[in-house]
Amino acid sequence: MTLTTVGSGSSGNCYVLQDDNEALVIEAGMKLIEAKKALGWNIAKVVGCVITHSHNDHAGYAKDYESAGFPLLALSEVIQAKHLTTAKPITIGKRYRMGGFDILPFPVMHDVPCVGFIITHKDTGRILFATDTYALARWERDAGGSEYVIPYTFTGINHWILEANYSDRILRRNIDNGNIPEAFRKRLMTSHMSIHNCIDTLKRMDLSRTHDIMLIHLSDGNADERDFVKRVREATGKRTYVAKSGLSVNMDLKVI
Repeated sequence: MTLTTVGSGSSGNCYVLQDDNEALVIEAGMKLIEAKKALGWNIAKVVGCVITHSHNDHAGYAKDYESAGFPLLALSEVIQAKHLTTAKPITIGKRYRMGGFDILPFPVMHDVPCVGFIITHKDTGRILFATDTYALARWERDAGGSEYVIPYTFTGINHWILEANYSDRILRRNIDNGNIPEAFRKRLMTSHMSIHNCIDTLKRMDLSRTHDIMLIHLSDGNADERDFVKRVREATGKRTYVAKSGLSVNMDLKVI
């Protein structure tokens, strides 16, 4: 089983998890033809496409994917915004089966309704996919109606596919140099995960069964790929990659 990055970032997001017999597409933010290339043009083996949220860089081509016959799984907000007719709406807490893939959506914190996925397959083990979230956590309400945050604690994850969008140090430098408005920083802090938060998140998890970590959705101007990989490797001791268009990574389950 391999994971191929079709696109990762604000210009479009799409990943293909596939072997010779079946494929799961994650996100529909790249043109259909690009996804077809990653699939070796064998779209008949696509058992499903899962979408995290309604922003165009993640769901902009969902209608085309639906028209191509991809079974879609998405939040009702995505289905409504993209005028989908055959997509299955996500119910939080419910598990879904697409071919040999078991999929468990969970809510994450973004500026629109958004989910991450635990994807399990006999050949890969447990994969955690989370993007466009400033914290791997969820909002809850107490009996009085006040909101509070519950951080997630995941165990038994074999492969992490996790956002590391920006470095606050680089972002601050860009703001000070006049390249980015100050208001942009506030939006990022309430919509995307910094490398600092990414590392803190990984460090509080049980990584004893983790094989590798893929960092996704890096900002073009506010991230440092080499530095991010170095810091995550040093913090976790795990093999770390950055998602780039065309990159394919083996996701087979191996004994540690």
